[in-house]
Amino acid sequence: MSSCSHQPTWQADGVRRRIVVIGATGRTGRMVSRELAGEGRLLLVGRSPESLGALGRELDCPVQVARLEELGGVLEPGDVVVSTVGPYDLVGDQVVTAAIASACTYVDVTGEPRFLERIYDDHGPEAGRHGVMLLPAAGYEFVPGHLLAHRAATAARGDARTVEIAYLADGGLQAGSASGRRSLVRAMTRSTRTFRDGMVRREPVGERRSSFRTTAGRRSTVSIGGAEVWTLRQHFPELTAIDVHSGWFGPLGPAVTVGGQLTRPLRLVRGDWVLDRALALLGDGPEEGLAEGTSRFVARCRDERGRVITRREAVAGNAIVLAARLAAATADRLAQRDLRDLPTGATDPIGVFGIDGLAEICAWAGLVELDDGP
Repeated sequence: MSSCSHQPTWQADGVRRRIVVIGATGRTGRMVSRELAGEGRLLLVGRSPESLGALGRELDCPVQVARLEELGGVLEPGDVVVSTVGPYDLVGDQVVTAAIASACTYVDVTGEPRFLERIYDDHGPEAGRHGVMLLPAAGYEFVPGHLLAHRAATAARGDARTVEIAYLADGGLQAGSASGRRSLVRAMTRSTRTFRDGMVRREPVGERRSSFRTTAGRRSTVSIGGAEVWTLRQHFPELTAIDVHSGWFGPLGPAVTVGGQLTRPLRLVRGDWVLDRALALLGDGPEEGLAEGTSRFVARCRDERGRVITRREAVAGNAIVLAARLAAATADRLAQRDLRDLPTGATDPIGVFGIDGLAEICAWAGLVELDDGP
């Protein structure tokens, strides 16, 4: 994460800043837009005049038809940009670049490790030099993990050396969008970052398997990497390992591990491209599925001997709905903040809102923290 004393000349000075939703007509974009409608200045941006016009009329919001390469003519200094485009690994960089060039605050809901790598390693320093804040992964991935890991590490009172975080979902994923499934494919067919033995390492997704105890039983997981790999060390320098896992695959975890090992040959024969195109043609899943499913999150800390010493758990409803509500709440609160109060460069939700502010956002979005011990 980076910081810089330079700030854009535009300041809020008590005036609510405009929120601009990029990709407003996609599944997640529509949900974020509906959450934000009526909360203040809002602009919906998309490529389809028909779909965008219909959404604008539904929400009584202004709209702007624009391609990603035209965002420079749409954005204004001080805007809060919410990027819901995807897959981020394919098109996300264009939105980040436009936000930095236009002196906008940037938010997204990515869960793609390689895109996060570019956010923190490449775009972050550039944003810092321009006095701009980037807040990636402000949805299901990876906001709850930050909250629970902070809770668990704080309770460990300096004795935590390893933090392990699990993102779990019981049902409801059939309602995912085509771009969301494409993002998942790209995430699973590219290497990720992890932090182990005090060093940042690169490894295939699914390299390691584990299991986590939850109030609904034990869940099998595979390693995926996440934003916490970059951010938690800033808050807890005593950590020597940060491990982020997904339990979406259940008993198919071993297959994910094997698939991770085949990442390089799969990409060499363009197998990932073929699957990406097939998923794009399938379209979005049924919206009825958004009313189903339970999201679960666990964070646990181990001491230097590997013993679990603290543990925290939280639950919410459908993972896709939770992602949209978290992103909307994040953007809404940022729109009320003066730029001079924000960090610059690529940051994390704890660095922006503090742990109490982050807990309020999560609670509003429907995340319920459970009482639990080691």
